[in-house]
Amino acid sequence: MRKKCRRICTNRRRERVRNRFCCFVLLLAGVLNPVHGYAWGFSAHRKIIDAAIHHLPSPLHAFFKAHGPWLHDHVNDADLRKHTVIDEGIRHYIDLDRYSPSMDSLQVWFPMAYDEACERWSEDSLRAHGIGPWHALSTYRRLIVAFDQKDEAAILRHGADLAHYISDLHVPLHTSANYDGKLSNQLGIHALWETQLPESFMDGYDLFPSGPQAIWIENTEEAIWQTVLTSHACLDSVFAFELETRKAFDGKPIDAYVERGRTRQLMRSPLFAEYYHEVLDGQVERRMSASSALVSSLWYSAWIEAGAPEMAMKAPDSRTRWKKVLDWLFK
Repeated sequence: MRKKCRRICTNRRRERVRNRFCCFVLLLAGVLNPVHGYAWGFSAHRKIIDAAIHHLPSPLHAFFKAHGPWLHDHVNDADLRKHTVIDEGIRHYIDLDRYSPSMDSLQVWFPMAYDEACERWSEDSLRAHGIGPWHALSTYRRLIVAFDQKDEAAILRHGADLAHYISDLHVPLHTSANYDGKLSNQLGIHALWETQLPESFMDGYDLFPSGPQAIWIENTEEAIWQTVLTSHACLDSVFAFELETRKAFDGKPIDAYVERGRTRQLMRSPLFAEYYHEVLDGQVERRMSASSALVSSLWYSAWIEAGAPEMAMKAPDSRTRWKKVLDWLFK
């Protein structure tokens, strides 16, 4: 009997170690080799964060700039959570074409409160088609509470998550069930538009076409939904110009192995990407610019709604997060 108990305990310990190791592998894979489904790519998210910080007026500018390295490290946390949190994935998109193919209908229906939408279509349907705009709004409200309580850790955490979700909603392909071109025989367009193009050309982007200035947004729900509808309206050109580029490369290879950090991934060839970027005529740059401006304005608006509390400027120890991860792994 004792031997059996010891054997059961040993098996349980092995299972716990194995589960933790699997979690570690998934987290490491997310850090070192992000999948194509991650909007904008890690470097583009960082650039959007940097631009959003520069849009801010004082004293928020000083606070977020002091915590810039932390935001760089954590802006992709929402994507990493997809490996371990079951419902995380549905927070990054909404398939508007599952509700209606007509922009007129969508503009009449949305914005719509989540409870009202559940009554109209059922919560299961909403979750099946993504809850991006609703979750972004709830994250914004959490940020207001964090500012009100002067909870610096919560401000940074919700601020980074809000920046990530809002940036994702500026990606046209995050508003369609045909997000990766499977339904139109354009597989790989997701990685091409939101990752390959920014990584290849964003060094030349101007994310401050009207000058850096965050504004207070009175109706944040309306602003978030307008962003989603504008992204959705871009889809026609996203797909049509990719087909046009394919025709221009008729008989020529359109895919190639592309160096991304320490890895080589099969993506569109650099020549294909350059041609597509040209025919899009600044679309990616405009969506990134709009993203940084809205992120900045939502940070500012949440701070105003909380009563404009004084902000500490001391940056946190960037090693804290990784120390906690290592402590958990070796526990």
